Amino acid sequence: MKKNLFFALVFVSVTSMFAQLTITTEVCSSASSVRMTGPFWGWGLNSGPLATDNGDGTWTFVLDPAPIADMEYLLIVDGFQENLIPSNTANNDWSCTPVTDSVSYANRLWTVGSPNITNTYGTCSSCVDLVIYGCTDSSANNYNPNASEDDGSCLFGINLPINFEGSNYSFVDFEGGASEIVANPNPSGINTSPNVVKHVRNVGSGYAGTFIPSEPIDFSSNSVISIKVHSPKANIPVLFKLDSETGVNHEIIQTLEVANEWVEMQYDFGSQPSDVFTKIVVIFNAGTVADGSVNSTYYFDDIQFASGDILGCTDETANNYNPSATLDDGTCTYGIVSLNITVNPCVDADSVRITGPFWQWNDVEGPLATKNPNGTFTFTFEEAPNVDMEYLLVVDGVREDLVAAGVASSNWSCTPVTDYFSYANRLWTVGSGDVTGVNFGTCGSCGNDFSTNELEKVNLIYPNPSSDFINLSTEVTSLEMYSITGQKVLSIYNTSNTVDISMLPMGIYTIKFIDSNANISFNKFSKENK
Repeated sequence: MKKNLFFALVFVSVTSMFAQLTITTEVCSSASSVRMTGPFWGWGLNSGPLATDNGDGTWTFVLDPAPIADMEYLLIVDGFQENLIPSNTANNDWSCTPVTDSVSYANRLWTVGSPNITNTYGTCSSCVDLVIYGCTDSSANNYNPNASEDDGSCLFGINLPINFEGSNYSFVDFEGGASEIVANPNPSGINTSPNVVKHVRNVGSGYAGTFIPSEPIDFSSNSVISIKVHSPKANIPVLFKLDSETGVNHEIIQTLEVANEWVEMQYDFGSQPSDVFTKIVVIFNAGTVADGSVNSTYYFDDIQFASGDILGCTDETANNYNPSATLDDGTCTYGIVSLNITVNPCVDADSVRITGPFWQWNDVEGPLATKNPNGTFTFTFEEAPNVDMEYLLVVDGVREDLVAAGVASSNWSCTPVTDYFSYANRLWTVGSGDVTGVNFGTCGSCGNDFSTNELEKVNLIYPNPSSDFINLSTEVTSLEMYSITGQKVLSIYNTSNTVDISMLPMGIYTIKFIDSNANISFNKFSKENK
């Protein structure tokens, strides 16, 4: 009886993970589209899911399966994201926005295990006497024709170039970023101007940053925008992004290779359309959570169309020829260039494969890696791809899930191809060279204190083999179990330390463990008959 009850609880736990979530939103005026945004979708205006029009003033989102982590979110109607602070303040009702400081942000929250939701766009109350807050100035970039009362959010852009020497500048910081104009802390080299922007990345998300409202950017005569940057650390990614009020965006990430000196970085936006983008977004060390210290303090200056030489490979016969470059930077490569990708599987593994669009995301079609003496695996492409390669890893038939790892850790640094909810993929770009330091299932470390060739000595379960139950020797928040062919046979969230495996057929299985810090571990075990 106890065994059956435990199995029933496990079954409920497993099935609840895959249950769909329904959110029904009432919109108090006519609308043509209703969308959702939040951290899962990078707070993009057009990257979150669309709702279905029910024809009665309500719209329904169906998330199938339901998220496996708590979901912070806001609603977007016809391209305008709701601002719940004025409405909540006026109505003294913050019941629908538990994630708030009551001043600068107020966000909705669905928690794992809670039921379906009904809500109303723009308020925690109902449509009765609802005031729509937004920018009511028709000359502003973010003018909202549906707004009935101004909420002080109007953004007025300025034209390039932007040198931060005047007083007419505004910054919109997000996710823990903080910006201000200060005296140049290092007036030397290429930047001796008096004033620069100091940007501190405080504790927040991995994508804390700022944006500057701009007049619609005209790319008719130049596609390259430059920015001078100053960092306390070398080899950090600097994300430069252009946004529009309709959610259209384009971002480029480049690596800042030196520390404690001014460097001019150039971003080529190619054939992007003119008069669309009205926000210039800057994110330092994208994908890494900062701490607000001096090591998380950056400076930038002089955002403008590039007027000097554009660096790059200027030889048309080279593999990495850059048609926009005007000055060769010595990076040209020729002939057949191989590519090596070295992976730590974070477990004593028998096989490591790669999958992606090149192989139609088939887990058994991609190339196999060669095992190294230290337990790592290396993929060798005798001829490196001539286009960017999106990919994921498959260890012993189990494909890595970097969405769960990213949500848990807020570290998306290794997955630039993501919507933060349904997919998160690695990317190798042409000309970027060999790849090392890749850990299966995470953008961070393997979550253990031993080297790869010692992994086989660690056993996180007992007894092994077993016929009825296995016990966990480590604390985990969730686990997934895979057959030897890579099929997921069991998923448990908020698991106990004992797992019933009596229903599984005899065979070899791999268990994936995720702890409260998003560390991922794997263990093989053998299921035997009674």
